[in-house]
Amino acid sequence: MKYVKGLDTLRAFAVILVLLGHWGLPVTLGSTGKFLFTGLVPNAPFGVDLFFVLSGFLITNILLNAANSNENRFVTMRNFIVRRTLRIFPIYYLAIFTLALIGDPFIREHLWWFLTYTSNILCFKQNSWNSFSHTWSLSVEEQFYLMWPWLMIFVRPRYLKYVFYGSIIIGIAATFYFIKLRQPTNTYSLLLMPSCMQAFGIGGLYAYARRDENQKQAFLKIINILFPIALLIHFYWSFSTGGGHFNYWYRTVDAIISVWIIHKVLTLKNGWVKTKLLENSILVKIGQISYGIYLYHYALPNLYEKIVARIGANTAAGELLSNQVVTYFARLVILTIVCLFSYYFIEKPILGLKRFFEYRKHKQLPVENAGIPVPASQPVLNVRIVTAAASEPEEVK
Repeated sequence: MKYVKGLDTLRAFAVILVLLGHWGLPVTLGSTGKFLFTGLVPNAPFGVDLFFVLSGFLITNILLNAANSNENRFVTMRNFIVRRTLRIFPIYYLAIFTLALIGDPFIREHLWWFLTYTSNILCFKQNSWNSFSHTWSLSVEEQFYLMWPWLMIFVRPRYLKYVFYGSIIIGIAATFYFIKLRQPTNTYSLLLMPSCMQAFGIGGLYAYARRDENQKQAFLKIINILFPIALLIHFYWSFSTGGGHFNYWYRTVDAIISVWIIHKVLTLKNGWVKTKLLENSILVKIGQISYGIYLYHYALPNLYEKIVARIGANTAAGELLSNQVVTYFARLVILTIVCLFSYYFIEKPILGLKRFFEYRKHKQLPVENAGIPVPASQPVLNVRIVTAAASEPEEVK
């Protein structure tokens, strides 16, 4: 699949939702404004679930392309693991060790959980959030990467659909078990990898279905029926006091909405929505640095407060920097600078090493594109004709 700017824009929207969820707004809304904002604007969990569905879709597409090459399967596995490592590990461990060195007590005390990408299990175990708890989703992603490639590469193609169905069922069943059957109830069980599998599974199923026109149409028929239902449920929960009934199913609802949006982004024809919104250069850039934004933003408010405290809250500079609006936008500027520096001077140079671990090219197959002109380098429907490396996104979380 060729590079699609709109997918980076989706990443931008996802990380903005997470940022709003954790930082709030720079101004205080009245009761009516807060009610409307909470009801109409998707929350941070939706942003995370959108990331999960995107990962399921893109990683599955990469792996299915790679599995269709003439390369040894274990070499393909090695290349995938190395490429994911180069993308995810460097700034993650840089952030962890930096926080440990400057004295974050929680990171120091629980360093092993963060080093092993098991902070989601730590949240579940302690039944609480912590100073770097947002990395739970990165832990889920890494646990997903350890399991998913083996299935995509080594399971026979005709059985793959059962892997996707099974993943969706596992996610739904795990959610029901942890929330309704397991006692005492621990809502942090929704941060465990099994409770997230429906999002990855639905994204992966869409990547798989796109390879065959009949399967694609069958998948879209179901999604087009489920989407309006999911949207109504989403808004019911958003506007209901206490979240409404059965809102622990939110991830399944989010996944259905997310995969519908992804499909629309991939198939949208030229027009102002595509050119002015989905391909907006600022949003695309935010999407490209969204991994850094997600990783760094959670610790920044605490660090900012320490800086202001050093300046002195009673000084003119301290009073200015303590202003609610100034504080918000100062943090935003600092975050942007840090993420741009991280992307161009750390992440991008390291990503250049991926060229030593390219996937082999696929054999040319007959193109069936339903009359849609597609470049020869783009896989369509049941056609796998490009390198997975060419289609691999700058994966973020």
